[in-house]
Amino acid sequence: MIYYNNYLAVMKKYHFLNPKGVTARNLLINGDFQINQRNQSSYTCDGTKRIYGVDMWSFSKADTFMKVTENGIETNAPISQMFNKLKSGMKYTIVCSVDNVVLAKSIVGGTYDTGTSQTIMYLAFNDVERIVITPNGTQAINYIDLYEGEIVYKHQKEDYAIALTRCQRQLYKGTFFGVIYGYAGGTKYYYQGVTNFPVEMVDVPAITFTSIEVPNVGFLSTDKVFLRVTNKYIGKTSTADLGVSLASSNDYIRYPLIVDFIASCEPL
Repeated sequence: MIYYNNYLAVMKKYHFLNPKGVTARNLLINGDFQINQRNQSSYTCDGTKRIYGVDMWSFSKADTFMKVTENGIETNAPISQMFNKLKSGMKYTIVCSVDNVVLAKSIVGGTYDTGTSQTIMYLAFNDVERIVITPNGTQAINYIDLYEGEIVYKHQKEDYAIALTRCQRQLYKGTFFGVIYGYAGGTKYYYQGVTNFPVEMVDVPAITFTSIEVPNVGFLSTDKVFLRVTNKYIGKTSTADLGVSLASSNDYIRYPLIVDFIASCEPL
């Protein structure tokens, strides 16, 4: 592990680029922690399951938290990002800022850390690789970068729009709105409507309904609604059990379906 409080020291160990703003793409997603689609100011974990905080960053240790700040996050938890495997045998460099002190570590794809926990670790988890940053008590983590090659680039904050687009391939928080177009039997009705994802997601996402409401009926439980899901959209083929029968098709317009949801491909 190499600890640095300035980039002149980094030059002693690694090839240093970026003398005139040159940089490389961070292989990690949301390395600046600026995308927080779940929109909570803080997240906590009781140890019973893995918790995602800001987009793509999760933690699972009991009695830990992640707090969103203006310059990253504050946490007492080992935080990790999981991803598809790095190129076997290829050298990579992890650079992060913890309490405004720059740390760097060189790793080799497919060669995982073992033994004593370190601040920066490269591990395999359920056949998925991950980078883990473990703070010493409660610390501020400003950013985490992963670059191909044994090269350190001076950190440059990713453009927000680009960071959001990269995150939305893994996570999207949105709303579906549908209107009745037909009777499905009993108290069930067919709904027409679609919410297109801003970008094509990496896989068919898991959907979590955070609110399901039909005006003039009230809120519905998740088992009362079916929405078709692909990696491009949610909706098109939809049904809802309203629990009441509508007297006439003329009433359909009074019973729109409004569903708030989170679509996630983030690995668990």
